[in-house]
Amino acid sequence: MSNVQLDRPRAYVASRGWPSVTRAQQRTPRKAEGLLSAPIVIGLVGGLLATLLFFWIAAEGSAVPEKPHHVPVAVVGPTHAVEELATMLQHDGAFKVIAEGSDGRAIKLAGRRGADAIVDLYNHELQTVPAASTLTPIVLEHIFSSPDSPVHLREVAVTPLAAGDPNGMGLMLFLPLASVLGGLPAGLALALLTKPRRPRSLVEAGMRLARMVVYAGLLALFLALLADGILGYGGSQMLTIWGWSTLLVAACMACAEAFVSALSLVGFALAAIPLLFFGIPSVPWPTPANWQSGVFRILGPYDPVAATADGVRNGVFFGSADPTKDVLVLAIWIIVPVLLMLTLGVQSQARGSEPGGGREKGGYRQTAVASVSES
Repeated sequence: MSNVQLDRPRAYVASRGWPSVTRAQQRTPRKAEGLLSAPIVIGLVGGLLATLLFFWIAAEGSAVPEKPHHVPVAVVGPTHAVEELATMLQHDGAFKVIAEGSDGRAIKLAGRRGADAIVDLYNHELQTVPAASTLTPIVLEHIFSSPDSPVHLREVAVTPLAAGDPNGMGLMLFLPLASVLGGLPAGLALALLTKPRRPRSLVEAGMRLARMVVYAGLLALFLALLADGILGYGGSQMLTIWGWSTLLVAACMACAEAFVSALSLVGFALAAIPLLFFGIPSVPWPTPANWQSGVFRILGPYDPVAATADGVRNGVFFGSADPTKDVLVLAIWIIVPVLLMLTLGVQSQARGSEPGGGREKGGYRQTAVASVSES
């Protein structure tokens, strides 16, 4: 026989849907996921597209250097001779001739990265700037040694490479690559290991950014010390490397941590694709941008890896060069994810301050269960 006094509370509890009573009744056997579920398909298609993109960029990058594209060359000499030489060099847009009135002004132009070589028709010299480009001297020497050349010049290096880096590749290879491969995983690890993943307040977001800055500075200092020990870039050159590497590591960490905090692991692709795919081929190792194919000439100046490489090259080899553009590019790549991280902190703080709000969803569930148990 059923007891009416006991059945009523049970029916009431079941109708109210208390978690502690109905949870067992509401459970249903979980359906086995198929081999082609939506997340798996999205992951496979995304991986395929990323592979094809990487293959295209690698193939595009391996095809360079194709030919010079408006490579700046300063020419000093009589007006008619300069015009005749300009007609020959500027054929098909290979070089861009800049007429200078004196050899001293041409050397200053090269020091500001305004020219990759100097043709001095008065002294019959081809004054090369290997620190700016190792390809330009080779091509120009071949042109002026041809029997069809209107002039024959002897080669003189006016701005040689620094000692310890005869090819200009050692510094460019390990510094940007090491900064990216150190900064991206560090930002990803900090985002995944920090619980909760999103900052809960503006103060917490600021603390995470401060932690990022400290790590970036320490990693960059280690890379600068390696550059000094392996390639001999000591003194002010080591400080230059330290500063630029700090900016690049900070940009990589900020992008990885902010995008992963906002979009989970999908956000990591937003940081990794431009830094790894477009950054590496656009770095001038061993060729500057005006020797590369169109995609890298266009994207390279706006990539943080290329900006760092150009900034380091200017600072180490050309002390008088203007690094404003490179600093601005890196600043944008740092500021955008920093603003995203701070916005996440403000949003979380605002939700937590709402009436009845809590910091975590788990807090809601625990409060509800506790109130039911107490009643």
